[in-house]
Amino acid sequence: MRKKELFFKYSLEFAVIVIGILISFYIQRLSDEKRELREINESIATLSYEIQTNINYCDEHLKQLQNMQIVNDSILNNYDFLNKVNLINWHNKHPFGHSYLEDGKLRYWTNDSDYDNLYLWMITWWNTFAQNEIYFKSLISKGLLLNIEDSSIREDIESVYVTKKKRVEVNESLLKANSDKIFLWVENQRDNSTKSITRDEIFNYKKDLKLKNLLEDRSFRINLRIMSLKNYLSSLKSLKFKLEDRFSIPLS
Repeated sequence: MRKKELFFKYSLEFAVIVIGILISFYIQRLSDEKRELREINESIATLSYEIQTNINYCDEHLKQLQNMQIVNDSILNNYDFLNKVNLINWHNKHPFGHSYLEDGKLRYWTNDSDYDNLYLWMITWWNTFAQNEIYFKSLISKGLLLNIEDSSIREDIESVYVTKKKRVEVNESLLKANSDKIFLWVENQRDNSTKSITRDEIFNYKKDLKLKNLLEDRSFRINLRIMSLKNYLSSLKSLKFKLEDRFSIPLS
């Protein structure tokens, strides 16, 4: 009888210990799940904010490309009258050349001093696409993107930031290649001249069919950039809405 009592006692103690351990593991797992969920929600909220900054950036970038197209079309439609005065007027009405001030604000080049090398940057400007994706890269490097259980959300994020952005970058590279050809045309005109000649004089007196063809190609490349950026901008907005709806993020 004594043995049975001891067996029952130790079995009960063992069961209590095991149950206590299991409960401890369960509580720890719940705590880990809550922490992971909070971390994911905070990550998504930060990503949503980054997406909004990119939407703002793309809106401004799209406006620049559309202005660039208007100016380039004006050049082609008035090719025989391509001169400094006309170009300044066209660009002042539809500016796309710009720089960023120390406070981060954008300043369009519409001052007289900005036009010192007018022809060179007005006809070869291609506007670098450089959106903010620091936090997206951080999600990838830390493996946080894989913690999002909804596979469709993960796929949408990767699709927007990788595949769809790539189309924008490809068309950017094509316009840059065209700009390089125009720049090369200018330099060849200077190198092949029998006397010293300025770039202003080249565009005033050396315009030819090759330059016109390059400007027509430029128009086509700008159109492609506008189209791909519009599609990308639409995908950014759609992704932001989906994240805010799925994770109950306050609309911004």
